[in-house]
Amino acid sequence: MFKSRLAAWNKLRSRIANIQLTQEDDAFHWNLTQSGQFSVKSHYQVLIKNEVPNLTKRLWKLKAPLKIKVLLWYIRRGVILTKDNLAKRNWHGDKFCCFCHKPETIKHLFLECHFAHMVWGIIYLAFRIRAPSSVSNMFGSWLEGFNHNIRNIVLLGSASVCWALWLTRNDIVFERKTIYSPLQVIYATSHWLRTWAVLQKTDQQATVVEATRFLVQMAKDHFSQAHGWRYS
Repeated sequence: MFKSRLAAWNKLRSRIANIQLTQEDDAFHWNLTQSGQFSVKSHYQVLIKNEVPNLTKRLWKLKAPLKIKVLLWYIRRGVILTKDNLAKRNWHGDKFCCFCHKPETIKHLFLECHFAHMVWGIIYLAFRIRAPSSVSNMFGSWLEGFNHNIRNIVLLGSASVCWALWLTRNDIVFERKTIYSPLQVIYATSHWLRTWAVLQKTDQQATVVEATRFLVQMAKDHFSQAHGWRYS
């Protein structure tokens, strides 16, 4: 950590060593145009030339209902109305997670809460897929770590987990429901994946459906062995 900071400091010093300060007023200069004035055209052209990746392109091309893609977009942008974001809008209600009574944030609700952690744990048991470390990780290096051919399915799966957690949270907050378990979220996740399977490419539909069946069976086996639950 110290070496990396020292290297960054030395790099900064070398960049500003020849800068001469004057008493003149500062002025903004846009380096992409000869006039120094900003233009959308110049910005667009440099983006195209440098082939800057569109990080949300995969999200909007996901074969899922529009409301699901909007949810993912809100999560990625950090604007979904979790209680911390409501508080920023002068909301004065209970700011704690309905699952564990810790402060509710986007990262906490979908990744860090013990309830969400158990859901992702079942997914790991079934597919050896670890939970993303953060929201940005979910849409970045975590997703890039999978084979190109299955990234859309993995993103679809994470979307169904987020949607199931969000609906469960809203049932507790707004409908005052109290009896919930991670197994129910797994069932809901499986349901939404099967529903959206018909939207996928023909050669991927069976894979999605089979994955949901395996996920549910692994969840049943885990809860029956670890917690002594019985199911039919």
